[in-house]
Amino acid sequence: MQGSRPLSFLFLTALATTLPGQRDPGPVDTLLEPFPWRNIGPANMGGRIVDIEAEEQDWRRVIIAAATGGVWKSDNAGTSWEPIFDNYSVASVGDIAMFQPNPDILWIGTGEANNRNSVSWGDGVYKSIDGGTTFENVGLRSTHQIARIVAHPEDPDRVYVAAIGHLWGTSGERGLFETRDGGRTWDKLTRGLPDDGKTGATDLVMDPTDSNTLYVAFYERHRTPWDFSSGGSNGGIFKSTDAGQTWTKLANGLPTGATGRIGLAIYRSDPRILMAIVEAETTNGLGSGIYRSEDGGGSWSYLNPYNNRPFYYSQIRINPLDDQRVYVLTTRFMTSSDGGRTLSNGAADEEIHGDFHALWNDPNDVDRYYIGQDKGPFLTHDHGKNFQMFDNIALGQYYRIGVDMRDPYYVYGGLQDNGSWAGPSFARDARGILSDRNWKMHWGDGMHVQIDPTDWRRVYTEAENGSFRRYDPLTHESTSAAPNPANITNMAEFFPAAAANTISRGIFRFNWTTPLVMSPHDSNTLFLAGNHLFKTTDRGNTWTIISPDLSTRDPNKLQRGRAGGITRDSTGAETHCAISSLSPSPIDRRILWAGTDDGNVQVTRDGGGTWSNVRDSIPEVPQGLWVSRIEASHFSVGRAFVTFDGHRSDEFGTWVFSTDDFGSTWRKITRGLPQGESAQVIREDLQNPNLLFLGTEAGVFVTLNRGTDWRRFMKNMPTVPVHDLVIHPRDKDLVAGTHGRSIWIADDISPLQQLSEEVQESRGHLFEQRAATLWENVSRGGQRGHFWFAGENPPSVENTGSLARARMRNTALVTYWLNPSEGDHATLEIASLDGASRRVVFLPPEPGIHRFKWDLQFDTPPPPPEQIQALENELEARIAGGGPDSQRNREALPSRLFRTAPG
Repeated sequence: MQGSRPLSFLFLTALATTLPGQRDPGPVDTLLEPFPWRNIGPANMGGRIVDIEAEEQDWRRVIIAAATGGVWKSDNAGTSWEPIFDNYSVASVGDIAMFQPNPDILWIGTGEANNRNSVSWGDGVYKSIDGGTTFENVGLRSTHQIARIVAHPEDPDRVYVAAIGHLWGTSGERGLFETRDGGRTWDKLTRGLPDDGKTGATDLVMDPTDSNTLYVAFYERHRTPWDFSSGGSNGGIFKSTDAGQTWTKLANGLPTGATGRIGLAIYRSDPRILMAIVEAETTNGLGSGIYRSEDGGGSWSYLNPYNNRPFYYSQIRINPLDDQRVYVLTTRFMTSSDGGRTLSNGAADEEIHGDFHALWNDPNDVDRYYIGQDKGPFLTHDHGKNFQMFDNIALGQYYRIGVDMRDPYYVYGGLQDNGSWAGPSFARDARGILSDRNWKMHWGDGMHVQIDPTDWRRVYTEAENGSFRRYDPLTHESTSAAPNPANITNMAEFFPAAAANTISRGIFRFNWTTPLVMSPHDSNTLFLAGNHLFKTTDRGNTWTIISPDLSTRDPNKLQRGRAGGITRDSTGAETHCAISSLSPSPIDRRILWAGTDDGNVQVTRDGGGTWSNVRDSIPEVPQGLWVSRIEASHFSVGRAFVTFDGHRSDEFGTWVFSTDDFGSTWRKITRGLPQGESAQVIREDLQNPNLLFLGTEAGVFVTLNRGTDWRRFMKNMPTVPVHDLVIHPRDKDLVAGTHGRSIWIADDISPLQQLSEEVQESRGHLFEQRAATLWENVSRGGQRGHFWFAGENPPSVENTGSLARARMRNTALVTYWLNPSEGDHATLEIASLDGASRRVVFLPPEPGIHRFKWDLQFDTPPPPPEQIQALENELEARIAGGGPDSQRNREALPSRLFRTAPG
């Protein structure tokens, strides 16, 4: 322990009642009980909100759905939130519905329907009848992505589901579905609707005065890792007047060619008024834009050509009390006061982030609405003049993370559409890690972050498609230093005839999540991985190419600038045939492993001079699947681990492998993982060669025997995609970057690092303990109400009293092992090095790994003998004096003060 107190030492004694050889370590989950996760946030960077619903008679009771962060509920208009969908099989949500006559009946359609390259998927529809306390999966599991759920206004058992279906393939179900028995059975509605296996339902509205009248939009789209197509001939808007039994395609005034994504809105006060935002080929002067009908869809008027990035947005709303107030949710929040004919920016002062996906209008107040976008949910009471941001929910979508070596250390990471951020793992505030402790390093879609372990002011970041920055956390100075023909020292060796604009001509390709990795041997050496591997030894001033093109170079996958279909959308998300994961060997600086997004697994043993593609020796994996992570071993020079993620090819197997011979042979290590668990990241422990961690689309798994079997490692952590894992080399914390719920830390996994067979066979074992620091707390703002977020600090003990007066004390985690066969109890003794101070604790006899949270306090030492004698003499004198209180005094005396019992 560091700080003002003396160093201490510990003893553990176990009392045995059975033979030491009788060992049954029990399930691994029992061993993991002492390692809960804590969420450190941050919350002020936001995260994508896909739907918002509230009670119509009480706007303060609101529910929000996050793209990959579950579902949250508030009863006080967002002052505080409760997660209500944390422990189910998926975290991705497409839409939610509330049965207004009884708001305790909730429906969740899982699987985000916004079509971008990083979206997750779901497993059908969930229902709650107790306000979200519990949910049950009620079917449509293979739909994968659900765009809209509409509940019948009077019958709680009747619900419609618009399922857009698999994004990356044509498997599973898609279309419009109905249940009339509360989800026990579902019927697919097809009479008059597309049923081609490619076109799914993307929006649905119901006439508020006639539940038999419905309008649905159908949309064909398909992603591959290298392309995206939005639109087809079978899409469009369809109407039913018999509760969905038959449908008619609406055409009068609408585009007649191929259509893409379509959003619908209906006016609550006069349902003859409909609006649509349509992606379409231009035919007869009609194309993408905003359409309006005032006769129940019989005819339409083309009002405005505005339609920004329809595949990602396509949401339109009509104010329920004023049909001239129209809202269009795109990159910008566009509003209209003349029924959609003209539009203006509804958030022009830029006090709220862009990228809007959800809006709920209060049907009783024309000026109040909740709005959701890539930076979280907001609320306005004055029709957008002023917004309240709900930065009290940690919904950050991290791609990659890194840690520095300060004490306490800081965590850095790149987020979806919110740049790269940094913040502490611990803060000296009794509340925890407040959001203002975190800060943004730069904009963009943040990705990899590397921090020099010898100098925390040397930070390197990468945003989408290979950008490279140097960053100083103290001065916040940021400079770009990405490879380009001018700073690549051996450019002519690889491309002797290349012009100065080589990169723009497509010779170099960088994946959306370009690997940026620091050498474990030299912090001045960094690698940036495109289709070629680049190396710098001077912090990016100059670069050297150290590989040929390591991808398949498949010409069918190199189509650049064509993605999007009807509406072109070339952001770099479809750049393909490039390195997706890179791992230099910590043992031998000449060895590097590289995995590509088109399925190659490459290794060099001479620093990049020659490369071998060992992909064909990996069994069972379909060709072309994305290499999600490759990890070179810290213990064996020929050992490595690789994971594949097939969801972008509509393949949902579980692929995790290890090799001990540089890739000549591979062993599949997936026993204990759920079927179809999509692996995102694998990490080998830094101390224990048998300890591995796996991040998947649903959480974290651990193996204690190098992959012979895996167990879920999720105490306190919700179901959430885990895109990155880092083991802090000094503090031994396991840090998880989740794509939906920000950063989580499992404190001090060193006991798992030390858990050998010898330890498990012992009667009792006291692990080597991590040093603890005694921190004095600081106050950040005093009393500030209840609208705030604080990430969790490591386990601590607070004095009683108000939060403002509380002094935070760290605990030292004292971790020990008891054999399952061992005796009645164990004793833990903590002593200062001089022996003057001690703490003795009797431990419960439960077997396995346990942690005692020592509050850094010793037992009160007994008074000296002369003080005890004086106290005894005084008490005896008072009792001997007689009087009405003498007997009560005698009974109240602590007998331990007397050498002999009083007569």
